[in-house]
Amino acid sequence: MTEDLGPHTGTDQSPAMPSSSDLLGLAALAARYRPRLQLAVLFAALTALSTLAPLVVLNQLFHALSTPQATRTALLLLPAIFLPFLCQGATSVFCHTLAFDIVGDLRNAILKLTQHLPSFYVSRHAATLKKLTTDDSAAFETAIAHTLPDAIVCLVTVLVSLVFLTIISPIMAIASIGLLPVAVWAWRQVGRVASSNGRAWYLADLRINQNIMACLAGLITLKVFNRPPSSLPPLTRSLQEAANLACDMTRRSRRAYVMLFTCVGTNLLLVLPCAMLLHASHRLSLPDALFTILLGMGLMAPLQRLMFVSSTLPRLQATLRRLQELQAEGAQQTAPQPFQAPADKQYDVVFENITLERSDRGDILSAFSLTCPAGQVTGIVGPSGAGKSTVLQLAAGSLKPTTGRVLIGGTDLANLAPHAMGRLVCPVFQQPFLLGRSLADNLRLSQPDLTVSEITDVLATCDLTTCINRFGLDGSIGRNGAYLSGGERQRLAIARVLISQAPVILLDEPTAFIDPEREFHIQQALARALKGRTVLIVAHRLVTVRDAAQIAVMEHGRVTSLGKHEDLLKNSILYQTYAQHQFAYGAMP
Repeated sequence: MTEDLGPHTGTDQSPAMPSSSDLLGLAALAARYRPRLQLAVLFAALTALSTLAPLVVLNQLFHALSTPQATRTALLLLPAIFLPFLCQGATSVFCHTLAFDIVGDLRNAILKLTQHLPSFYVSRHAATLKKLTTDDSAAFETAIAHTLPDAIVCLVTVLVSLVFLTIISPIMAIASIGLLPVAVWAWRQVGRVASSNGRAWYLADLRINQNIMACLAGLITLKVFNRPPSSLPPLTRSLQEAANLACDMTRRSRRAYVMLFTCVGTNLLLVLPCAMLLHASHRLSLPDALFTILLGMGLMAPLQRLMFVSSTLPRLQATLRRLQELQAEGAQQTAPQPFQAPADKQYDVVFENITLERSDRGDILSAFSLTCPAGQVTGIVGPSGAGKSTVLQLAAGSLKPTTGRVLIGGTDLANLAPHAMGRLVCPVFQQPFLLGRSLADNLRLSQPDLTVSEITDVLATCDLTTCINRFGLDGSIGRNGAYLSGGERQRLAIARVLISQAPVILLDEPTAFIDPEREFHIQQALARALKGRTVLIVAHRLVTVRDAAQIAVMEHGRVTSLGKHEDLLKNSILYQTYAQHQFAYGAMP
């Protein structure tokens, strides 16, 4: 269903939030896949029974050795041996297929929900969202494809084996699980260590994800200096912290692990003497003694596997809690808010007493106020670190101010439905995000109904004809435009602006990577396309903003001067300095 909210409509009709049945509830997924889950349980149960089939046939064969039926019984042994392999293969294929489908639905639900979350929330929690979408979702795949069938196989195997043992000899049944209390005690000691470090392990894993994402973002810089990602102290430190935590957990639980595996491996020490004594006292025939020995000595292994299966439950529960927190955040953030466009359909951008704090860098912006008139161009200049790009990110909704508010057309961005931002604001940052698909796909992000001729015209306007010749309109340009040069990537982002109908345009150094021959041509195209729209331009080169209706000079997170180019040449020492360095004497306006 298409949305009908244009940049100049009077009402923001926020799309309905997906219902809880569409999202992250495990009960909803279980209800949707109940028939297939029941079949998975049935397949696993058949696998467990098939693993006991050879032992049952052997027992019957031992009883029939001195009878004519021995040959007939022996013939059943071969299919009984191959039957477990067939059942296990069918169970594995079925459960893996089911797991892929469920995890695919879960990941789509997470991505669907992130589309409704504010930009600042997504950017601030990018590592958490990545972990939920990939690592934590993979836990469900493991649980359904491996843990679920393994648990059913172990449980059925234990129960059926105990039934056989109890029928044949209750004493042998007790002997088979005689070491179980010791194994359970040892497993509880292991569980205590794991649970006490569960939160620390999650945070360590999250820090690794955060630092890996930072390394990937800075990979080009690392390659320029021929340095590996491990040379970055934060990543190395987080990896070492996780390794130290794992070593500490292993050290603290090593005795319990040794005891646990000892119980599993030495079960025969109880089973064999009991079987021999019962056979010697004529309370157990030789075939039944052999049968109970085989059943009893293999009983502790599935019990141990059941214990390990139980250890995955806390992780799944923690993942479910994080999914529910994400869903609650989405419900809180995406409640539809009315949006009334101004009567004259003009969109000014107002920053009211903004403060933006960062614990590691202090205040980026402090008491920042600026009004960008509707339908006019506002330039922002200043030294590096003054907060210029931060101002654009606030206007784009990518950051949330600590105090103060940002208004577009009189509406606080905090009360604006996230999907409406894309219809009201079109940003071009220094590092634009591009789809790893085609030139046409990247332009249709802004206007899905663009025709081929319109796409070709706007690409030609941005001097991207050579890219059309190289890739065509539908050829891949690589992940995030990897096959394009820096200038081509920026010009493609500018092409989005030229076809965008958003009333507010944010440009961060729009021609920074463009050579002088193309810059004048593209600036003329921009001037035509942006006429009558509210434009914020961050620039280091004054020639980019010299014709703006107003220019804000920023220092230390504040506006220190505001006015036209000519006024600032007289009133702003910093602006005068920039002009003297950038314009030749005699040519300075």
